[in-house]
Amino acid sequence: MTTTTQPSTLLTRYLQTLKGATPNSAAAAFYASLDTISSISPSITASIINELRDQRGNLKLIASENYSSLATQLAAGNLLTDKYAEGYPHHRFYAGCDNVDAIEDEACQLACTLFGAEHAYVQPHSGADANLVAFLTILSAKVQRPLLRELNLEDPSKASREDWATVRAAVHNQRLLSLDYYSGGHLTHGYRHNISSHLFDVHTYSVDPETKLINLDRLRTQLHEVRPLILLAGYSAYPRKLNFAKL
Repeated sequence: MTTTTQPSTLLTRYLQTLKGATPNSAAAAFYASLDTISSISPSITASIINELRDQRGNLKLIASENYSSLATQLAAGNLLTDKYAEGYPHHRFYAGCDNVDAIEDEACQLACTLFGAEHAYVQPHSGADANLVAFLTILSAKVQRPLLRELNLEDPSKASREDWATVRAAVHNQRLLSLDYYSGGHLTHGYRHNISSHLFDVHTYSVDPETKLINLDRLRTQLHEVRPLILLAGYSAYPRKLNFAKL
């Protein structure tokens, strides 16, 4: 009689090591998810396992990276990824988003509790997206909406082509003053390989070549000369505290 040996899965091997002890449900879920992925693409499973080894064996010093909980990883890997939920909770462009709305509402509430805030917006998946949202919000509040009011309009879709061209020209003619990329500024702060450079007329300031510090007096002079809509005082690789009170 010929017997066929079934390939050993990660979950099976994990359960065998327990010798009858109660399995950890989180570990079982993790191994089962890897087995499911491996049944379609073993190479992707191998990359996930290699990333696990890398994260356990190396210290991450990139501020924008994360150490997410297994519960977070599992919540991000389910059928909710099938949903199309453009818009905001309870104000979507399509129906059938009730479950997504409930999750986003809870995320906003948790963020408000964590940071002591009155409002939270949790859709940006990265700092780059969050910066873009901030830019567009400022441009809308400070430039677009005032111009639309002058045209006696609230809805931009009601503007004529000529009026909308005027609004667009004004929105994209605003100045941004930010730390130069090579002095430690972030690439979303007007670097020409980033979309932010297309949104603004970008001007930059630099660190002092001798002290390697930002000269606030010089920056203040430049600020009055450029008169930007936005002065960016956040950085990517400037390892000094900034005196915001003096600024």
